[in-house]
Amino acid sequence: MTNWKKYIPDGTKDILFEECSKKIDIENILRKTYVSSGFMEVKSPTLEFYDTFNGNNSILPQEKIYKLIDSQGRILALRADMTTPIARIAGTKLREVAHPLRLCYNSNVYRANESLKGKNSEITQSGIEIIGTDNTAADAEVIITGIVCLLNCGLKNFKVEIGHAKLFKALVDQLNIDDVEREKLRKSIDMKNFTALNEVLHTNEDKFNEDSFNILSELPRLFGGIETIERAYELTDNKNALECLGDIGKVYEIVKSIGLQEYLSVDLGMVHHIDYYTGIIFRGYTHGFGGNILSGGRYDNLVGQFGDDEPATGFAIDVDGVIAALKYNEIFYGKVYEKVLVHYDKKDFKKAYKKAQELRRSGIIAEMSLFDDENKAVEYADKNNMKFIKIGDGKI
Repeated sequence: MTNWKKYIPDGTKDILFEECSKKIDIENILRKTYVSSGFMEVKSPTLEFYDTFNGNNSILPQEKIYKLIDSQGRILALRADMTTPIARIAGTKLREVAHPLRLCYNSNVYRANESLKGKNSEITQSGIEIIGTDNTAADAEVIITGIVCLLNCGLKNFKVEIGHAKLFKALVDQLNIDDVEREKLRKSIDMKNFTALNEVLHTNEDKFNEDSFNILSELPRLFGGIETIERAYELTDNKNALECLGDIGKVYEIVKSIGLQEYLSVDLGMVHHIDYYTGIIFRGYTHGFGGNILSGGRYDNLVGQFGDDEPATGFAIDVDGVIAALKYNEIFYGKVYEKVLVHYDKKDFKKAYKKAQELRRSGIIAEMSLFDDENKAVEYADKNNMKFIKIGDGKI
């Protein structure tokens, strides 16, 4: 039997030294951005009951959830995302708190089988949730906050794509196609697979009217600036679809009004998780990270699974993705601290410690030497890029 004590599970990693410090710096930047905007921090337990993540229209397939059994035979789960526990907290513990709730978090989540796709199984998520209002201003605020967060972290070359979860539903609900063909249609549009899309459309051609056929065939191509919405208006007179386009336009204009439209694009072919999301959806991309660095949207049906029905919207940032993108783009951030090794004769410990404290107060990292041999202390300082000072024998 293999002894695994020297190894770590697939999809996990040890984070050391400077990388660890940089990750904490990024989390602190995000936390400061949230708190300064009025968001209140919450923490949920790493272990939840499995039932918490097994509700209707869960955003995660159940095979991605790590499951355990407690001493009473109940099924537990490692926290698989943060939005669901926050919805539980809001629905059970914050019902009497003034709404809308503005909540934020920095936490790790755990997803099984991600390593098979080259992804981490342990992911650090940072994000916000606004619970208790369906005002379009809330949708715009979470997107604006997401953009500001990425800018504050040092990223510049990124895009946040916005769409609407109900647009696809509005266009296909009037059609007489079964669930299998509907899912084929959704996947081909979301993946912008034009070959598969044409196959589904022509296989079911007799079930489409001209209006729905035209816009569905164009949906994967409908991405870009605000002009994308104008093009879509010309392709449909579906009332519900037009309302979705209007919602996207309102959010875009709010973001534009504060000059952040350069980071925004419209993607009407974004049709992922349409059973979970209920309105505006968005996801952010940047060079140097293959997945979504930012994702979120409106989810008005989740909080009601734990209490009263309440509209909600929010986002999650992949903190490790931000760090990967910063590294790829050679963006350096954070203060570089001078490091000093304070070496001393044993009789001068008090004097050396006083000097170290003086250096620390001035913003210098001062490490007390643990070596008796001065040559070994100098060698250690050189290897760690530290300045060397000696206390004693008339030296400072």
